[in-house]
Amino acid sequence: MFFDVWSFLNPILRVLVYVSALITVGTILFQFHFGKFFDDELRFYCQNLLKKLSLWGLLIGFLVFLSVAGNLGGDLRSTTDVSLILLSFETLSGKSALLFIIGYLVMVMSIFFDNTFSNFTKFLSVTMILCSFVIVGHSTVKGLSTQTLVTIHLFCISFWLGSFLPLRFMCMKDTSKNLSIISEKFGRYAVFYISSLIITGLIFSYILVGGIGALISTSYGNFLMLKLFLVSAILALGALNKFRLVPHIRVDYDVGTKKLKKSIQIEILITLLILISTSILTTSLPTPVGV
Repeated sequence: MFFDVWSFLNPILRVLVYVSALITVGTILFQFHFGKFFDDELRFYCQNLLKKLSLWGLLIGFLVFLSVAGNLGGDLRSTTDVSLILLSFETLSGKSALLFIIGYLVMVMSIFFDNTFSNFTKFLSVTMILCSFVIVGHSTVKGLSTQTLVTIHLFCISFWLGSFLPLRFMCMKDTSKNLSIISEKFGRYAVFYISSLIITGLIFSYILVGGIGALISTSYGNFLMLKLFLVSAILALGALNKFRLVPHIRVDYDVGTKKLKKSIQIEILITLLILISTSILTTSLPTPVGV
């Protein structure tokens, strides 16, 4: 029952965690970098998005915590076993889920404070959410060094993912202000974020794989190559956006926004495939170095 149920459910839950956390952190980064260019519609959209993400994150965190008890017991019924739930508090996986939940509770608090304290609580929430990823799993393989790599990697990918929904929203509004300004500035920031994303990702992957040969000879390596292929595809789309589609918005707004919206929707689909492959790598396959 353990393998039949949790080998299937764990990757799904992990994808939900990734989606919730990365879009939440990314939306906050989007507000931080480009908030002064927001019109009222976009400002309301991002705030409403964070409210929904906060509730979504709390629900996902709660399910993940119960799954710790389920994994300990080996079946779905174990998720309601009080003794196993209490035992979950003592595991690293349980503590990770609790930190994730607390991070979203702090995020909910920040929604009710539209001032400096709100910025502090958002920063605290982001810190807790990201830390929930690095106290358990592959990120602990080399201690602080790999935990730092993973934190930077997640922070950078959040910047990219967090832009999808706000930019898509702007493309859908015929009178959206400052789309070309925000998209152009996003492209400039993206050079730094994506460079850091690639560097940290490659270093961390090499640590887990242990050598080039393992990419061919192991299931983990095969899935990692699939993920790298998908990452390359989305990088190519990002370059197309930066050098072709975004400049075209100034030439022909209607055509430019339609093409950018379509490109973003393709990026969202590829990103989902990347997150699915990542969840399989982190929950279902042992690394070549035995982690």
